[in-house]
Amino acid sequence: MTKEELEIKISTLQNLVTQKNEELTDYAVQIQRLNDELKDLNKPKLTGLQLDELHNAIEEAVGQFDFDDCDNYDTDFHIDYDNRIAIESMSFQNAHELVREIYDSVSELFAEIKEDDNQLNQD
Repeated sequence: MTKEELEIKISTLQNLVTQKNEELTDYAVQIQRLNDELKDLNKPKLTGLQLDELHNAIEEAVGQFDFDDCDNYDTDFHIDYDNRIAIESMSFQNAHELVREIYDSVSELFAEIKEDDNQLNQD
């Protein structure tokens, strides 16, 4: 083979490799999309309006929570090097109350399915 023939063959093979890599990338994207659809298959379906209502309920519950209440926090104090009292650590200790507030607001948006009703809906 001549130099030109070898260069053409190399170029052709590089183009084939590039094409196959693009195909593999497309297949990987398709697999990811199908995996996402599989995960979402058994999730309850909500409309955009329902998702907005859910967002608003969570936002309202968090907005109504009193983050300024000092009883929600555990604080450790120390005396600073210039004899000032400073907070060494502070941690939020009332997360369960915040979760309850959010749950209460969100649960008002839904009606609970009784087990007997659930069986009827699946048949």
